[in-house]
Amino acid sequence: MSAFKTIEKKLHQFTKKYYVNELIKGSILFLSLGFLYLIFTLFIEYFLWLKPTARTFLFWVFILVELFLLIRFIVIPIFKLLGLRKGISLEESSKIIGAHFPEVNDKLLNVLQLKESSNQSDLLLASINQKSEELQPIPFAKAVDFKKNTKYLKYAIVPVLIWLITLISGNNGIFTQSLDRVVNHRKAYNPPAPFSFSLQNENLQVIQGKPITIIVNTVGTVLPSEAKIIYDNQQYFLQNNGNGTFSYTFSDVQKPIKFFVEANGVQSQNFNIEIINTPTINNIALQLNYPRYVGKRNETIQNTGNIIVPEGTRITWKVEASQTDSVAFINNKKRNLFKNISSSNFEFSKYIRNSLNYQITSSNENLKDYENLQFSVGIIKDEVPEISVQTNIDSISRGTAQFAGQISDDYGLSKLQIVYYDAINPQNQQTFNLEISRENIQTFFYQFPNGLNLKPGINYELFFEVFDNDAVNGNKKAKSKVFNYRQKTTQEIEQEILQEQRNTINSLENSIQKQEKQEKELNKIQEDLQNKKKLSWNDKKKVENFIKRQENYKKMMQRQTDELQENLDEKKEENENLQEKKEELKKRIEELKKLDKQQKLLDEIQKMADKLNKEDLVKKAKELAQQNKQQRRSLERMLELTKRFYVEQKTMQIANKLEELAKKQETLANKEDATLEDQKKINEEFKELKNELEELAKDNEKLKEPMELPDVEDEKEAIDKELKNSEENIKKQDKNQTKKSQKNSSNKMKEMSAKMQKAMEAMEGESIEENMEDLRKILENLVTFSFQQENLMNKFSDISVGHPDYGNDLKKQNDIRTYFEHIDDSLYVLSMRLPKISTQIQDDLSTAHYNLEQSLENFSENRFNNGISNQRYVMTSTNNLADYLSNILNNMKNSMSMKMGKGKKGDFSLPDIIKKQGELSEKMKEGMKKQGEKPGQKSGQKPGEGQKGGEEGKKPGDKGKPGSKGENGKSGDAGKSGKNGKGGKDGESGENGKGNGEGNGENDDLDGELYEIYKEQSKLRQELQNAIKESENGNPGGNAAAKKALKTMEQLENEILEKGFNAGTLQRMQRLNYELLKLDAATLEQGEDKKRKSTANFKESERNKVKALHFKKQFYNQIEILNRQSLPLQENYKIKVREYFSEPQKKEK
Repeated sequence: MSAFKTIEKKLHQFTKKYYVNELIKGSILFLSLGFLYLIFTLFIEYFLWLKPTARTFLFWVFILVELFLLIRFIVIPIFKLLGLRKGISLEESSKIIGAHFPEVNDKLLNVLQLKESSNQSDLLLASINQKSEELQPIPFAKAVDFKKNTKYLKYAIVPVLIWLITLISGNNGIFTQSLDRVVNHRKAYNPPAPFSFSLQNENLQVIQGKPITIIVNTVGTVLPSEAKIIYDNQQYFLQNNGNGTFSYTFSDVQKPIKFFVEANGVQSQNFNIEIINTPTINNIALQLNYPRYVGKRNETIQNTGNIIVPEGTRITWKVEASQTDSVAFINNKKRNLFKNISSSNFEFSKYIRNSLNYQITSSNENLKDYENLQFSVGIIKDEVPEISVQTNIDSISRGTAQFAGQISDDYGLSKLQIVYYDAINPQNQQTFNLEISRENIQTFFYQFPNGLNLKPGINYELFFEVFDNDAVNGNKKAKSKVFNYRQKTTQEIEQEILQEQRNTINSLENSIQKQEKQEKELNKIQEDLQNKKKLSWNDKKKVENFIKRQENYKKMMQRQTDELQENLDEKKEENENLQEKKEELKKRIEELKKLDKQQKLLDEIQKMADKLNKEDLVKKAKELAQQNKQQRRSLERMLELTKRFYVEQKTMQIANKLEELAKKQETLANKEDATLEDQKKINEEFKELKNELEELAKDNEKLKEPMELPDVEDEKEAIDKELKNSEENIKKQDKNQTKKSQKNSSNKMKEMSAKMQKAMEAMEGESIEENMEDLRKILENLVTFSFQQENLMNKFSDISVGHPDYGNDLKKQNDIRTYFEHIDDSLYVLSMRLPKISTQIQDDLSTAHYNLEQSLENFSENRFNNGISNQRYVMTSTNNLADYLSNILNNMKNSMSMKMGKGKKGDFSLPDIIKKQGELSEKMKEGMKKQGEKPGQKSGQKPGEGQKGGEEGKKPGDKGKPGSKGENGKSGDAGKSGKNGKGGKDGESGENGKGNGEGNGENDDLDGELYEIYKEQSKLRQELQNAIKESENGNPGGNAAAKKALKTMEQLENEILEKGFNAGTLQRMQRLNYELLKLDAATLEQGEDKKRKSTANFKESERNKVKALHFKKQFYNQIEILNRQSLPLQENYKIKVREYFSEPQKKEK
């Protein structure tokens, strides 16, 4: 039975495979027939364009057919396979298997029939089992062949070919459109247009605010020529691009747009343009926090990212944006995000040290870096400060150097200093700060070496250094060029001053030669004018040319005298005599510089020449010739005085150099390690001194009256010998002999120096006495001349041309003119030695000479009144001269007396007391003379002249103290005349020229004068007593000599009251003078020296101030200076200002 079970199982397997095969076959048929019917249906709809009712019928028929085919070919086989529906029986299966397998034939059917038999016997069972075993090896399932189903595929080929043909031909729309219409069978469809619209844009999204172009393509058998687009209830024509293509551009799309296209009644479907929101930057603000040192207020700049700021500025960018998620700061490919302050506000801060180009971008979820704004930040670097310096240091050889400079910086200055150092040791630099403000443009002035302690004999280098106020990079500095300055020693300065004096002397000698040529030319012009009846144009040009040369000469003289005066002002002489001469010489130079009167005369000559006025021109030319002569002589005199002063200065300088050299030699002698080089230097210096002595001797010989210089030939030889011995001993290394010879040479140098100084002092004393004697003689000659001129004036007043004495008197007038010329020559010679004689005497000399000439001319031409007037002017000038010279003589006597009292120096001033005591002695003498005079006796006074002037004279006398009264101004017989004997009745001459005065020397007057002397003597005693108290100052009993003089003063006061005017009182006054002169000048003069030193320093300071002002004026004239205060300018204008100031410097470079 088991074999039959196997057969039965195999039959069931066969049945399943059979129905699977049926399902495969049904599927092929279902698809083939269903697809074919679908094509059929679609073709019907496509070609017939059915109405909705027909399409609805067609749709449901299609559904029913497809359902039938599905049930028939798919559902039924599945049901049979699953056993849900009865399928083939076992007998039918056995038949199919028997038909497939010949060896089975009916065996399988018989087995099944036997099994179904109702009579089951063992035989029958055995037969079933036997037959089952025989059929068991046969695979029943193979009776079903799946491959046989391939024959049904031919039914599927037809619809597939139809679909491929339509697809390849491009008519795929037949199926798709028809299928759509069949599916949507209830929807009404119009018949297809001859064309359709196809949108070519891939998408319809646009960034907000951007344009978008819509491109529409028409497809069909007929293409329209124009098309319209409809949106927002507006229609617009599309642009026809040809070939059925149309386009339209939406510009600045801000919101979504819904549109469709229409042409010839054919509409496209609706399209929607979608908006992509943009991250937009609405505003940018830059908050600028400037470095504090630049002095600018912090500020905020709106709506820009481009800016120029000072280095070190902190910038905070504040961005206001919409629809933005993030804002980025991009610089050098480095990306930094802004801090999100709120939904629409962003901030970013950066410290700016260098210029940069940067971008600010905005982003959101749709767009990254959509808005990309490019900006730049320019940096104003803190420039290095600038300095330019002008100086006169190259034009000066000593003294104060003037510096004027301009310093500038873009933001301000912090410090200005001068750096100076020894040129051979530049590492050891010293600084000195100059006061400046913190402004960015300013000027400075400095007088070097004010405030510095420079060592003499050192070559210094110096420069100015300015620092800015850069707080970012640190203070930057700039320096000027390096200047050289030698701090000269006292000897070098003295040597240089003397050399400049010598050069000026040479220049003045050349000027005198030019003046002589000018005089000759003027004389020639004068002669030519006198020989012509009428002036011509050529004569006028000659005069004009002469005036121009004269004016040029005046300017040259002014410059040379300025140089000489500046040279003399520069140094105060230690020797008092030399200093006194220098002061007098400076006065004479100052007087010589005043040429205003000559200029006035030149102007008058120019006017006369313009008017071609011969007579007046000749007269003025004579006057100018006389002035030029006197001026030349004044110049010669000043030149000679300068030469003499130079010789004296040079002598004292050499003596001082000798003394300094002696100290050097002594120091070298005391050194243990003295070298041969040191000794050679001293030998060389002494050799230079000998050369200077030789030059000094030559300069002395050039003087018109050479001075008696000390003879030091023996001393020079002795010193030379000792110096050579010192050098030889050093070579021999004999220290003892070296020191001995060095000390000997030092001592001899000191002796030689002392000898020169003493000789100069002795020569000075002799010179003063000689000058006083010569001056006294000149005064006597002037008095004699005055008497003679007065007598002749009186005679000419009483005679006429016919008088027998006329010729003789005219000859006498000519003789006294010659006599006056001799006096003038003597005075001229004396003035070359005596600087006290002022050039103001030239006016009186010129007036006297001129009027002497005119008097002779007027008397010879029978113009007596004019001649007498000329004589009066001569008298006036002569009296003025006598008065002036008399005062000089008295001053010389007083000065000599005062100098005798100056030995040592002390604590209080004595000269004023000595001078006043001398004046009291003179008053005592005057009182004695008045007491001893008899009525009618002449007092030896100088004859005077009245004030009334003539027609042609000059400078009428108007001076004189009241003396005896006489109608013509002569002295009376009994009275004392005035100081000059010039006082007449109201100053006017009498008719007869003579008169008899009456004396006024009464005892009451003498008593009054005596009382005045007593009061002044008492006042002097009090002054001396106060001076003694000040000098003691904690040291009582100090000045014994001064107390002795004080006691003498007290005794003298009593004698004046008791004895009056007598010889004994006068002698006691003279003894008192002697005692005062013997006082210790070293104690008495200390305060005076301080005063003089202070005065000298004040004068030096004043000279430096004048030089500084002159230098400042030149500096301001060369460059243009803006206001020193910082101007409130914008940065670009500040740059312009700096460029403006640097332009002159660039040109100079």
